[in-house]
Amino acid sequence: MYKAVISDLDGTLLNENHLLNDFTIETVRKITEKGIKFYIATGRSYFGAKEIMEKINLKIPLITSNGARIMNNEGKEIYINNIDKKYLEKIYEVEYKKIDKDIIMNGYSGSNWYIVEDVLDYYIKQRPDRLHLPKIINENEFYNKDYTKIFFLGEHDKLLKLEKIIKKVTAEEVNVVFVSERSLEIFAKNSNKATAAKYLLQKDGIKLSEAVAFGDGYNDYELLKEAGKGYLMGNSLYRLIEGLPKHEIIESNVDDGVAKKLRELFL
Repeated sequence: MYKAVISDLDGTLLNENHLLNDFTIETVRKITEKGIKFYIATGRSYFGAKEIMEKINLKIPLITSNGARIMNNEGKEIYINNIDKKYLEKIYEVEYKKIDKDIIMNGYSGSNWYIVEDVLDYYIKQRPDRLHLPKIINENEFYNKDYTKIFFLGEHDKLLKLEKIIKKVTAEEVNVVFVSERSLEIFAKNSNKATAAKYLLQKDGIKLSEAVAFGDGYNDYELLKEAGKGYLMGNSLYRLIEGLPKHEIIESNVDDGVAKKLRELFL
């Protein structure tokens, strides 16, 4: 019997509208009542993850920024691993707007989310119910902050070109991964969800081999590979499926794949 569950959020635990449904909330409640530990491991910032935690009605530690930042169940930072400044400087030199003027650069600094252009309508259109929006600051201010994660939003074919450039200028000394086809994310090389999960599980006397994990993006690769059992969503990014060809693929997030598998495993 597994002792813990570690789940990604967007594209995994959440539906196509980035929301939790009652079936999933009830399922998580039932397995935790049986003593199964439940953890969230997401690329989101703290506030984005906290919003989901509160809807589940649990007080749990949160793995955010793809493992680069961990908050305890009281909302206090217990781990952070910012991108080295020398790599940030290389990234800022990349003229991403020449690849496509519609690519948007974002940054997570602590619990704050920053952008350098007024494109708030883009985020509101994506999720009209969104509680948190990025703050617009000028480039100089943006470049002088510390970041757990820099990410670029845009069309996949354009981001593929950007990926090659960023890997080259950073000599692949940072993680450069697609979380979804429209989101290319950069974070510290030695940060990932598996490392963060081990840190939290150890506090509860649990090994990662005693946990099941769920994910859909390449930022979930290490976690799904190292967990006792890692499940890929039916809607997973093609690179994740190619990277873990022997892993079980469950139903998509649209079809409550995580909740259904949790019931099969624990209820």
